Amino acid sequence: MKYQKPKGTRDLFGKELKRIESLCSSARDFFARYGYEEIRTPTFEHADLFIRSIGAHTDIVEKENYTFEIDKRTLMLRPEGTASTLRALIENRVPLPARLLYIGAMFRKEKPQKGRFREFIQVGTELIGEGAPFYDAEMIFQGKKFMDFLQARQIRVELNSIGCPECRADFKKTLRAYLEEFENAICADCKRRLDKNFLRIFDCKNARCQEIYDSAPKITDSLCEDCNAHYHQVKSFLKVFDVEFHENKKLVRGLDYYTRTVFEFKHGSLGSQDTILAGGRYDILMKELGGQDTPALGWAMGVDRLLIAMPDELPPIQDPKRFFIAVMGETYLNQGLELRNTILEHNFVCIIGNPCENIKKQFKDANRQKAEYVIVYGENEAEQGIYTVKNMTTGVQELIARDNFPAFLKGVK
Repeated sequence: MKYQKPKGTRDLFGKELKRIESLCSSARDFFARYGYEEIRTPTFEHADLFIRSIGAHTDIVEKENYTFEIDKRTLMLRPEGTASTLRALIENRVPLPARLLYIGAMFRKEKPQKGRFREFIQVGTELIGEGAPFYDAEMIFQGKKFMDFLQARQIRVELNSIGCPECRADFKKTLRAYLEEFENAICADCKRRLDKNFLRIFDCKNARCQEIYDSAPKITDSLCEDCNAHYHQVKSFLKVFDVEFHENKKLVRGLDYYTRTVFEFKHGSLGSQDTILAGGRYDILMKELGGQDTPALGWAMGVDRLLIAMPDELPPIQDPKRFFIAVMGETYLNQGLELRNTILEHNFVCIIGNPCENIKKQFKDANRQKAEYVIVYGENEAEQGIYTVKNMTTGVQELIARDNFPAFLKGVK
């Protein structure tokens, strides 16, 4: 044959293409219900953007990138979606906080195998401008709910905190002291990473190295007071969200921009390439790229790997009205989550506010999310067995008994 597709790519048609399109369409509809709006960025960017964000000494930049030169500028096919999304926010001065969804092709020069291609499709969500641990837990919850909606099986959620730059500076000294006696036992890649990107040693696939790291100090033992408190609250909120998770103290992620919370969703039947969804917090990246000092977090999932974990047919979702729940204090969060479940079951968009914020801030968030109804639930509502519901279009506010709320939802057009 004269022409063949490049290694690590594929031709999509028939049932496989229909499944991919169906999954991407489901992601758009599903995350719209949680207030995410889609963004599309260029397939290639100036290489400096990815080198600065991902890290010059990561595998992606050192070994896996596709670059080319035009007008004496080096460009790179995008290997991931976060850096492009933040660049777009900064360049276009998008108001924050922002909830964004991206779906598109990414490119990495990796060894092709089951569920891994050199040109692949990712679905990702980014929440820019929110630093509270509540949002870390909510984002993990949303990912898990999407997996449940797709009927993906054997999903295991792993969680860790890698702290802030100050935490890592202290931990690096502790780790180096431990590794002194193993200097000749660890592999050449780990020796190189110790100087350039030391947390990545925990990602090493060498069995001997992993034996050594099993007994090594862990970053969670070196967290500063603020990072430790943040991590503790994330875990507490995940329990409220009823998300089962497993702490993996060697989980670090492969990109330099992560801070504090990191997580992965793994699937039991994919072998060494078992991560379907992964992400975390990256509070220092916006400023690194020339924007304001802004907290942020996000995740990305590989469509091809996810399809392996799914049944053949995907259920449809419809586009609904937008609700915002203002929960007045953590005491009432469980009831707020139950209320959100009721609203979602009726096929409406529903965003829940941060229960640690005051009513004024939550109404401001509701306006920013273009909510058509705001439901307030706090001490008075709990005592009276009611919800305070405000129609943001008409300004009319009414008190609705909890038992009558499903009937109210059926009347919303």
